[in-house]
Amino acid sequence: MVRVFVPAVALMLALSGCAHDEPYGEHGPSSTASAPEARFDVEVTPGNTEVEVRYRFSNDGDEPLMLVNRPAVPSGGGVRHREDTAYVTEDAGGGALLSQALFGFPESDHIWESVPRVGVTMVKPGETVEVDVRSALPLTWFHPFGNDFGSGTLSVPSDVEEVRFCLGVVSSPFPESMTPRTEEDGTRTVGHASADQHLFCSDPEEL
Repeated sequence: MVRVFVPAVALMLALSGCAHDEPYGEHGPSSTASAPEARFDVEVTPGNTEVEVRYRFSNDGDEPLMLVNRPAVPSGGGVRHREDTAYVTEDAGGGALLSQALFGFPESDHIWESVPRVGVTMVKPGETVEVDVRSALPLTWFHPFGNDFGSGTLSVPSDVEEVRFCLGVVSSPFPESMTPRTEEDGTRTVGHASADQHLFCSDPEEL
């Protein structure tokens, strides 16, 4: 089990240029904004059949923060935006990355007819949220833009030895592109590739 406590004061470095360094994997999310005043406490616990992530996020600042923490999963003829679900991609260094975050458009000749959407949670100043996330083992590729960007089907290697979790947070003032839309089930969603975010991440945990 990994338990990480991340005060924002230790993370006030904006990760500009990470699109070239790819610290979150070639097709993972990116962290391009400074950390807000917040506290992030996370436990990553691999088991026999799943990886469980439990996190607690507290807004210690004076402005609301937006958590990008409800990936869309197929449900019947549509989708549901679930906070107990994470995207699953290959991390830098060959590990696996579980994330709830915004993703940019993949480098590809493919043209998407629409921008995939993800559910968000607004966290008011002084407010704390606690979330449980589960990903079944073996880990299966799950990316908002799919699993084929023009060079073949993507997957998480079967021999990955470690996993970590990252949470995307967007700070105020929110750009117009991040104005949430309310879905039929009441979930508020935004489009991917619509804003800079800061990623709060756990340390890697052995599988």
